[in-house]
Amino acid sequence: MIDLNFWLYILLISARMLSFISVAPFYSVGNPPPMFKGAFGLSLALLLYPVISLPNLVNMKILTFAALLAGEVVVGLILGYTATLVFNSIRIAGQLLDVQIGLSMAAIFDPQSESQNTLLSQFLYSLAVLVYMLVDGHHQLLQSLAKSYELIPLISFELGDGKFVWQMVEIFSGVILLALKIAGPVLAVLVIIDLSLGLVARTVPQLNVFMLAFPLKIGLGILALAIVSPLFASVFKNVFTLIQKDLSIIMRYL
Repeated sequence: MIDLNFWLYILLISARMLSFISVAPFYSVGNPPPMFKGAFGLSLALLLYPVISLPNLVNMKILTFAALLAGEVVVGLILGYTATLVFNSIRIAGQLLDVQIGLSMAAIFDPQSESQNTLLSQFLYSLAVLVYMLVDGHHQLLQSLAKSYELIPLISFELGDGKFVWQMVEIFSGVILLALKIAGPVLAVLVIIDLSLGLVARTVPQLNVFMLAFPLKIGLGILALAIVSPLFASVFKNVFTLIQKDLSIIMRYL
């Protein structure tokens, strides 16, 4: 005999799972097929079912259940988007470098995000994903998602008194600051190059500094990036700790 309540619980659990996986870093890379995402989310829901405190669904109306289901989807999307903000800061850092070096005109279409990304932005993002796998971040992400059922029990989602919005604004502002910190060393080199070229233009007006700036900034910018690249692994490892911190903060306010 089919246990209807069991499948209703699985549907609620998998709703948060699937919405989280659809936008979370690493799990959304490469746009996995919908069938794979569905099977993966359902498998996780079946694994978590025995250890999650389940609400009472007796005599619940269909419209009420649909609203609760939508709430679980919103929770998953919020948590998934929060987890992607750190990776977005790495993308922004790469885009800042591309604009200053002069590679922003060589934008490429990224099928993962279905948008145009610059070269260094895509390079730093791919490097960050590899480092994230090496530090076992994808497993920590699933652990945080499993913990969310303790801090945000099923069908208990509510936005509260607006503190959640301010926390999201604070986290988002931290993304811009983090991007500047990541790109800071190379940006400092590029600023020095710009100042030097400005001085050359003032002292030697006959020299075509504009034409000289393009190859010089590209060459020295890539050289500076190559020098600091070995440090990115340790930098990204420290940066990824912010994902767990941000998720914990957001879960406390949901």
